[in-house]
Amino acid sequence: MKNERLYLGVDGGGTRCRVRIANASGKVLGEAVGGGANTRLGVDHVFTEIISVASLALSNAGLDDSHLGNLHAGLGLAGLPLERDRKLAQSYPHPFASICFATDAYTACLGAHDGENGAILIVGTGTCGQAIMDDKELSVAGWGFEVSDLGSGARIGRNAIETSLLAHDGLAEKTDLTVAVMEKFENNPENIVVFAEKARPSDYGAFCPLVFEAEETGDQTATAIVNFAVNANLTILRRLVAFGAPHLTLMGGLADQMAKRMPVDIANLLVPAKYDAMHGAILLAKQHERAAA
Repeated sequence: MKNERLYLGVDGGGTRCRVRIANASGKVLGEAVGGGANTRLGVDHVFTEIISVASLALSNAGLDDSHLGNLHAGLGLAGLPLERDRKLAQSYPHPFASICFATDAYTACLGAHDGENGAILIVGTGTCGQAIMDDKELSVAGWGFEVSDLGSGARIGRNAIETSLLAHDGLAEKTDLTVAVMEKFENNPENIVVFAEKARPSDYGAFCPLVFEAEETGDQTATAIVNFAVNANLTILRRLVAFGAPHLTLMGGLADQMAKRMPVDIANLLVPAKYDAMHGAILLAKQHERAAA
């Protein structure tokens, strides 16, 4: 196996990094999962994590670390839309035979449609739309919870907290949802302020299930919040369709919730993912290899 061409596919998200090692024919030899690999965590952290998880995947494949130098790596990383982080990643010393980069949305799209034309919308704690059409691509949203991702779980949770605080102050209607949210903070607005000082997107996203549960009972506030998120995501999907995407795939923790709320024209274009983002990252590595040949 020392002379066999090996590929490393990396799906580096904010909360976990998944890697897969496969041979040239596509046979999976080993996989492993580690901590977050979003470039916003720092490029040193990202590469330390990737190398550590790649080493574990090699071990799971019955290989030792001497094979790191045989791996042709395709990295799909959260945070790469920023040019600053792309430059840092591209110049970072690494132990692999070769390396190439894309956003995690790009490799997820490659995997979902197995390298063919299509688009995805990742909708979980955050959101990001990606279309690939031959030699063209379009990325939409994914700029982070603070300024983007309007249809995400984090935004849904934050909107629920904001509305509940308004209701507590008599500035919005109290509903079962607003009461339930305030109870999480012991009905004390000061606890919300303290929470917000350090809350991460995932902390806001933890309130998302409350919203969907309340919506199912007809809660007006929950319905308004969910409808806002659905419309935000629908806008992204229509943008991807206008770009020319023949198929759409919804991915992420809220994919099912969003899929069942899509209008007929969008629902008719929805297809399940063929493969995952690690498969897409390996395709990226092979494309890079062919381009360099």
